[in-house]
Amino acid sequence: MERLVDFLADFLALDTCGAFVRLLLINHKTTTSMSKKIAIYYGTMTGNSEGLANSTFDKIKAEGGDVSLHNLVDVAPEELATNAPNAIFVVSTWGDGEPPADAEGFFEKLSTNNVDLSALKHAVFGLGDSNYEQFNKFAIALDERLIALGSKPIKKVTTADVDFENTYPSWESEVRATFGA
Repeated sequence: MERLVDFLADFLALDTCGAFVRLLLINHKTTTSMSKKIAIYYGTMTGNSEGLANSTFDKIKAEGGDVSLHNLVDVAPEELATNAPNAIFVVSTWGDGEPPADAEGFFEKLSTNNVDLSALKHAVFGLGDSNYEQFNKFAIALDERLIALGSKPIKKVTTADVDFENTYPSWESEVRATFGA
């Protein structure tokens, strides 16, 4: 479709009365590329996950995307099915493989809830420290539970070590491209 839009825009550039149509095509191209609704969720102890989630939110919003941002402390599992059909999770693992404090209640409820997430697509990015035996256990457990409830992962859960600044940008770009953001 995008090739057709580009071809028509080039063709109409030759026509002096095609200015209005060109404007419509350009508007169509920019609005359709950002048409997918995305919810970004984060769980954090030190603020790193929140910072990454905010950065992704800001990028998608600046490009006209339909995006929302949620701390998991404020989210009920049932809301995952209604907030948006596409979800990005940026979470850390704390202590001995536990969720961060702001995600504990959410994950407890998600673990015992049988909410239907079959209409949801998701991606999970986990921040952790490989010096701990349960490296990124929460991110992995979250991804597994989302899948068990019917959500479809758009890619395998990504687990990053303390040098997440090297891993996140490429993960973010790939996820945004897949979700059309």
